[in-house]
Formats: sequence, structure tokens, C-alpha cells
Amino acid sequence: MKKLLIAILLISSIVGVVAFSACTDGYKSDDITLSYDVTTDYGVYWYADGEYVRSSENMALKYFDPSKPTFVYAHGWEPSKSNSSNGLVEDLVTHADTLSNCDVQKVDYASLLKEQGYNVACLGWFDYASSLTALFKYIWVEFDGGYALSVRFAQELALVLGEDYQQQVKLMGHSYGAQVAVATTYQLTKFKEDGVISNSNIIPTRLTLADPYLGSPALISGWKNIAEGGIAYTNEPFNNREPKTLMADCIEYIVDKNDAAVDIYGGMIIAYDYYDYDGTDADFEKLSENCAFVKCNGLLKIHSTAVHNITRDWLLISLVENIKLTDQNGDIAPTAAASDDEIKALRGKCYYQVKSKLDVANDSLEFVDRSKIQY
Repeated sequence: MKKLLIAILLISSIVGVVAFSACTDGYKSDDITLSYDVTTDYGVYWYADGEYVRSSENMALKYFDPSKPTFVYAHGWEPSKSNSSNGLVEDLVTHADTLSNCDVQKVDYASLLKEQGYNVACLGWFDYASSLTALFKYIWVEFDGGYALSVRFAQELALVLGEDYQQQVKLMGHSYGAQVAVATTYQLTKFKEDGVISNSNIIPTRLTLADPYLGSPALISGWKNIAEGGIAYTNEPFNNREPKTLMADCIEYIVDKNDAAVDIYGGMIIAYDYYDYDGTDADFEKLSENCAFVKCNGLLKIHSTAVHNITRDWLLISLVENIKLTDQNGDIAPTAAASDDEIKALRGKCYYQVKSKLDVANDSLEFVDRSKIQY
């Protein structure tokens, strides 16, 4: 009788797993064609000679050259209009908060990256990014009466880069822009799986996330309906996953499918609530397995509020000045300048950024031996 009961329970468990899998994996992506509306003021903007120009069919080579690698930047929440000169994109220069709080000169990152041989693009939705409670829906679910921003950005990038593009694509996202970066890469990955695109080089191989804001459900308008719905284009159900779980799942998927290099840098206190090194957060554990993770403890010591944007500049400085840092053992540590292979080798490793002053060239990172943390 006991054996029979165990067998019944085992069969019930298997049936439950199959039923759950059928509910979560049985979705079908929409039929979609690659197109974008050139009349909108949101989309992909390409930089050259001090200006950002929207994607077009016959862009000059100075904006997009298919023989060059591409750097794409995704901004996040924009409560102020002061960070944009044209109202369409966040200027890829030193942030106003950083200039106000740090003894640094303004740096034009976009110009420097162009000089270093990159195509430079910004995922621009600046004029729509002021409503914090609406951003999650805009990025993942629906925007402007149609597909979410992630789908629209994925379509536009795919069309501009094209099926013959052979160079590297790096994508950096700041704050809520980290969700834009992950969601757009996720959609491109799905495009490839569904045959919408055939060129895997369109999919970013590097995701650098600067102080990602994951979005508390309490601050997402209509969260209950969203959580019971699905992701745009793929129709994959959210299954009531909170944003931090969704991000961990999508990053795991991107890494598994594309072997992408992912590095994450947390600055603001609210990010620390999500990213604990003590083993208590299952989402962080999944995230950590697939990326290199840094907490900017040094900058946080004296920049409690401005650290959010200073973290962004710390990363951009490391990139344009090609600054690679080491840990206390002399081993390579994460920066935006570290190569994809170097970041991949650091998956599962956690660090503390050390210096309180924004002085990246003289900074260092402390490797955290998590095996010695008392759980």
C-alpha cells in the first residue's frame, strides 16, 4: 500500500510538472515583419558630428558603417529634460549629476567612441520616459498602441545592421535602460529562433548594465494585469514573475542561447535590496551564475543619491579610456573595457568597487569570496 501511494504521488508530480510546462512553454510568437515607423520620435538614433540622427534606409556611412563594430546605449527613467539637447535621446556625455558631485570635466563619450571606430547608437524614447510607473509596461508589454519598445528597438536594429553584418554589437543599459537592453536582446534572440532574422551577429554579445533598476511591483501601474499577461511578440506568460525574476530568467536565456558576456554594476541602495551576496535571494543566485557582478561600495560611501548616475559614468569612463582593473589578488576584474572573454571567465564572481572618488584609472575591485560568507 505504501509503495502504491508513493507511485501515485510520483505520477501526480510528473503530471503536474508536465501541465505546468505546457502552461508556461506552450506559447506561440506573433507573425512579424521587420519594419519601423520613421514618423515616430522614438527609435534608434545614430551619432556623428555632434548630432543624433534617426535610422533611415540610406543613412550616410558616418552614422552607420557596416564594417565597424557597434556600441548601443539605452537610457532609463528621465524625470528631467536637462540631460538631452534635442529632447529625443539622452546625450551620451557626462551626466549632470556627476558634474555636480564629482571633480571631473565633461566628457563626450559618443565622440570618443566614434573616434575609436564604433558606430554609436542610442535607443531613444526620452520624451516618454518620465512616468516611472509606466516604464515596465512600455518596455515589455505595450507602447503607443502597439508592440513594446523592446520589440520596436529590436526590429529597427535588425533592419539597420542587416543580414550581412559581421561585427560586434555591445549594448549598455543604465537604470531602467538595463531592462530595455535585456528585453531588446531577448527579443532579437527570439527573432533568430523564429526565423525573423538569420544573422546572429545582430544580437549583442556584450551586455553591460549600469546600476539596473528592476522595478518594484508596487511602483508599476496595473501590475496585477501585467503579471497575469504576457511579453510582447513572444506571448510568453509572465506567470506572476516579479521584474527581478524576469530579468534573471531572460539573462539566463540570453547567455544560454548566445554565450553573451554580461557584467552588472549596482550602485543605489534600492539595487542592494535585490542583490545580496549572502545566498538568500534565489534571483540573484541565478543572475550571478550568468554574469560578473560589482557593487559600487566606494562611490556609495559619499554619493548616496548621486551614485546612480555616477556609476553610469564610472563605466563609460572605463570604456572610452580602456581602463582594465584588477582585484586584491592581481586578477582581472570587471569593467566595461574588459573583453567579452574576460567577462565570461568571471561569471559567478562578485566584487566590491573600492575608491570613493570618481577616479577610475586609480580604482580597484575587491573580490568577494562567497564561500566564506556566513549564510
